[in-house]
Amino acid sequence: MTPLQQTEAASSTTVLRFPAQPIFRNNPRTIRVALAGCGVVGGGLVRLLHESAAAIASRYTVRFVITRVLVRDTTRDRNLPLDSRLFTSDLASFLATDADVVIEAVGGEEPARTIARTTLARGRKLITANKELISSHGESLHELAVENNTGLDFGAAVGGSAPVISTLRDLVGASAPVSVRGILNGTSNYVISEIERGASLETALTAARARGLAESDCSRDLDGRDAAAKLSIIAWIAFGIKPTELHIRRISPAPGLEALVRLAIELGGSLRLLGECTRLADGRITASVEPVIVPLASAFSRTAGEENRVEVDLGWSSPLSVSGPGAGGAPTAAALLSDLVRFSSPPNDRGAHVTQFKSAPDSRPHRWVIAARIAPAVLTALATAGRVPAADASSSDGLSWLTTRPVSWVRVKRVLSALRELNTEPCVARCELSESTEAIQ
Repeated sequence: MTPLQQTEAASSTTVLRFPAQPIFRNNPRTIRVALAGCGVVGGGLVRLLHESAAAIASRYTVRFVITRVLVRDTTRDRNLPLDSRLFTSDLASFLATDADVVIEAVGGEEPARTIARTTLARGRKLITANKELISSHGESLHELAVENNTGLDFGAAVGGSAPVISTLRDLVGASAPVSVRGILNGTSNYVISEIERGASLETALTAARARGLAESDCSRDLDGRDAAAKLSIIAWIAFGIKPTELHIRRISPAPGLEALVRLAIELGGSLRLLGECTRLADGRITASVEPVIVPLASAFSRTAGEENRVEVDLGWSSPLSVSGPGAGGAPTAAALLSDLVRFSSPPNDRGAHVTQFKSAPDSRPHRWVIAARIAPAVLTALATAGRVPAADASSSDGLSWLTTRPVSWVRVKRVLSALRELNTEPCVARCELSESTEAIQ
């Protein structure tokens, strides 16, 4: 029995004998940890483990010891409480390390996938914050974990410090939610919040990078790809749809982000990049990641900065919600630590005994705001030709926009294509404001 398995058995015994004192209170069991990646997130985890060692030993009766760290450059001074001899740039040497738990914090496709598969195949627990890895290979990694009687934890991959995955896992076995929707990317939410305060897009991005909330290339954050990867993981846990099989309508706010933010304010709302998966009346699941103009009174409008917020609609009088910082090294490191102290293997899908839902495109009618730098009459004419009825139209500083009546996305796409043929780059957002709210403006 490995130290991790011994710890799990001890933890289970302690629970059964509650309120007896934990049997390892004065002699914490040692769990060996191999860490792949020691950048902002990995380094933050090392500091957390060092600073919280006494509290972890007291509460969980375990002691985590880092036995190996995989990095690109072993000569770099990281100012961490680690022996420099633990660092290696040799992947084979890292994979051969005798450890009970492997934490993957390198990101991207490779070597993350190799690390994950090798770890699970050897019966060792894997913890990762890599949403790209899980959204592309989550189901095969889960199967590998089950085959080898070990654990796969990826709570840190979605929501940062907001416990989205653990909340959904607690609901596995119960009825599937009606919907899960929320702000899933802290970087884009921070940028949008800064623009709302009057900053330009470039100024907002500079501020985000200075605070460690954005990479030099943050296009995946701004165009919704990062949120889409997280949404596919959410749909897997909530509805049992494999991440690679989820159909997601992804609308990027990036081309006209500043214009959309300021237009939302003029209309009396706030722009937010929302990810959503919803169970339709026929049982199919529809999913989207898109800019949405929400009412000022909504909880999403009040979610500012790098905060994430996810609402799970269970059919109750109000949704179950979780929130917390969703960008930056510290929140992700804290989420990794939360997975590390989880000793039971979590369910990573809804299981064969639960109804498996199917993914479907969203054909429901919604209200939309379409904007472009073009004459108002031309915009209105194109909307009419595309059978998109407009509720209101206006223009300011060369930007024309119209708010539609409820209409399908297919029709809206026709109007956007026609605008691009006229060499103008349109921007679009779903609108959740009531018509009476807009009329007051």
